[in-house]
Amino acid sequence: MSYENFEDKVKEIHILGDAQGVLSWDQEVMMPEKGIQARSLQNSVLSKVRHQKITSEELESYIEELSEEKLDEDQSAVLREVRRSHERAKKVPESLTEKISKKSSENVESWKKAREENDFEIFAQSLQEMVELKREYAEHIDPDKEAYKVLFEDYEPYISFERVEQVIDQLKSELPETLEKLQNADKELDTSPLEVELSDEKNMELARKAAELIGFDFERGRIDTSTHPFTSGNQFDTRITTRFQDDSVAENIAITMHETGHALYNLGVPQEEYGTPLGEPRELSVHESQSRLWENHVGRSKSFWNYFVKEMEEVSGKFEDVEPEECYEAVNSIDFDNKIRTEADELSYHLHIALRFELGRKLINGDIEVEELPGLWNQRMEELLNVEVESASEGVLQDIHWGWGNFGYFPTYTMGTVLAAQLYNTAENELDSLEEGFENGEFEPLLGWLRENIHSEGQRLETDELIENVTGEALTADYFIEYVKEKYGKLYNVEL
Repeated sequence: MSYENFEDKVKEIHILGDAQGVLSWDQEVMMPEKGIQARSLQNSVLSKVRHQKITSEELESYIEELSEEKLDEDQSAVLREVRRSHERAKKVPESLTEKISKKSSENVESWKKAREENDFEIFAQSLQEMVELKREYAEHIDPDKEAYKVLFEDYEPYISFERVEQVIDQLKSELPETLEKLQNADKELDTSPLEVELSDEKNMELARKAAELIGFDFERGRIDTSTHPFTSGNQFDTRITTRFQDDSVAENIAITMHETGHALYNLGVPQEEYGTPLGEPRELSVHESQSRLWENHVGRSKSFWNYFVKEMEEVSGKFEDVEPEECYEAVNSIDFDNKIRTEADELSYHLHIALRFELGRKLINGDIEVEELPGLWNQRMEELLNVEVESASEGVLQDIHWGWGNFGYFPTYTMGTVLAAQLYNTAENELDSLEEGFENGEFEPLLGWLRENIHSEGQRLETDELIENVTGEALTADYFIEYVKEKYGKLYNVEL
């Protein structure tokens, strides 16, 4: 058994996953409304075949034999990642994998309907079924560990759950006081300069300009719209979806920048390693660091808007009298009554995540029931954010993640955000005049730095090692807290 033959088997498994990804993208973007019955079966069969291959005795034999051989650093990294996937998947019955995949496809449609009709009951039974399936899944993998922790490790295997709790608790402790000071500040930031109604065609043109400006390659990708924006794909074909609000150019650009950050990571991993872990991005905390870095540290910076306001005027003809400083204040204005996570400012965003972390954990662990979610959601929104939620669509139904079965996913948004601040601080120290370049539309130095330090590594390093290699220290929330306090203190003329 040669390493080359082992790698061929690994590539087959990866490519099946990529095929599933294209089907999932199509379901969200292009599929006819009544195509769900066939699509759920297609996804189910692909999940079954992929599960058979990753749990096969043949792959296990390769893993065992290669474990005794002397491999180079890259080969050892591939073996480590494949072994982990194999051992985890082997514990889960094939029939359960099929059921979860099928239910995930079906739940998208019931969630959409419930959200459109503002009726949680339409989605409640579908969600309950997914909760039961994911509890069963966690039980198979590790019956002695808390179910939510098991599921979290699907998305972040190399950052400890205890570290996640520490970061979220730190933000829950520090951010409410900061938000209160900002809310009581004498200054208000005017959002009207970017509250301009544009057609979907003009919004898409702006989205494409923003994505291309920071490095998105349209020969290897595309942008479409979907109910819930997402990014999927690989280094040869990565697809972004965004969405447009009629009168909020700021939000439209922010969402697009976020998804483009994900896309740039997908497109930046080594092409020659396609199909192996060396050609895949590291897990979601690192992936989210890329999206949040481009969305916030670049897309909400004064230097970005010094350049981009000219692009907006060129596309729409409606921003001739708008100053970059006005745009900068508009994109960073805090709506203290905001209910929607994806529209939240950089501070309150993490209280939205804390809510989902708490409720998702309690739900999977059996401490609360599905029918309690709307009431508990609204209660925690008021306690954490002092916001009253008046409808399910603006509350418990705003995200699709639990319908997909992605319990344990939400904390990676916060971990990615604090990592983004840490990475950006390092990049600023290593690159000359970074933000001066933004003012001239020059984003390649930052992208190149990320390509060299993050993207090119694929999954060669575990997350903690990757972070320490790049920044010189372990993951910390301190840089994020320092960043938002300095930025928003200046914006609102208040001492933080």
